[in-house]
Amino acid sequence: MDTRNNINKGEVILYKNKVDVRLAHETVWLDTHQMAKLFGRDRSVILKHIQNIYKTRELHQKSTCAKNAQVAADGKIRQMESFNLDMILSVGYRVNSKRGTQFRIWATDVLRQHLVDGYTLNEKQLKRVECKYHELKKAVALIGNVASLEGGSSEARGIAQIIAEYSRALDLLDDFDHERLPKPPGTKKASFELTYAEARKIIDTMKGQFKDSSLMGQEKDNGFKSSVGTIYQTFGGKDLYPTIQEKAANLLYFVTKNHSFVDGNKRIAAALFICFSQKNKILQRPDGSKRIDDNALVALTLMIAASKPSEREMMIKVILNLMA
Repeated sequence: MDTRNNINKGEVILYKNKVDVRLAHETVWLDTHQMAKLFGRDRSVILKHIQNIYKTRELHQKSTCAKNAQVAADGKIRQMESFNLDMILSVGYRVNSKRGTQFRIWATDVLRQHLVDGYTLNEKQLKRVECKYHELKKAVALIGNVASLEGGSSEARGIAQIIAEYSRALDLLDDFDHERLPKPPGTKKASFELTYAEARKIIDTMKGQFKDSSLMGQEKDNGFKSSVGTIYQTFGGKDLYPTIQEKAANLLYFVTKNHSFVDGNKRIAAALFICFSQKNKILQRPDGSKRIDDNALVALTLMIAASKPSEREMMIKVILNLMA
């Protein structure tokens, strides 16, 4: 049995049965005469199988059938129906003939080989990526251990600290990709409550710094007041956002996303997030460093603005993890 094929030249040689095919729209097309020749059955049998396939809705005519001008056996040009590879395979698995059996053996073998090769290839790629990731983590841990040894230079310790911080970023990205970002525990005791009036004072102070636009901070509607009030919303007597970190993250999200101002929405959202976090003593780490630096805050705000509403929960988790 010869299973050679030469798709580029528009012909398939299958089990010593040569059939010219038409290639279009990234698939193979045969008419019923060609399928009859391929499977060694009358054209009427092929037509019956096609009708049954459409009747049972195994395939749909619109996506598997196309009409094109062909030269018929009598030499005249006629509009002929051609069927794509999906239909050819379906007919091949239904037709009862020696050649049909040969076709099924060949097709099943090709499919099995494709699945096995594809799975093996993907498995190898996944293992390779996973190995590199774990190797990087081990290298980071090793550098950290070496740098922390007594007598280690301040430069080495500095490098270790930088790499360690990037290692955490890699962990966050990995968790983000696999949709397993946790919601870190936060602080429930607040020392400052943001009101609409207090928020307006912050915005008015900003307007003095950004004099390039007279529309800066001008509200379109009551959306901003709603954004501020929402972070203190309760249900059944319990806070929907119980921790200060959750309130801060949702404040940044709502003010950015609701776009309540004619101008300055992202700047106002970021400024309110900073002031709220600062007054509630969660903006900085115990050593005085920022939990979220300037570049990260810009990236977060832009990411929220470009995100879809369905991605809100993931955006909030990203902010919470960076604040943790």
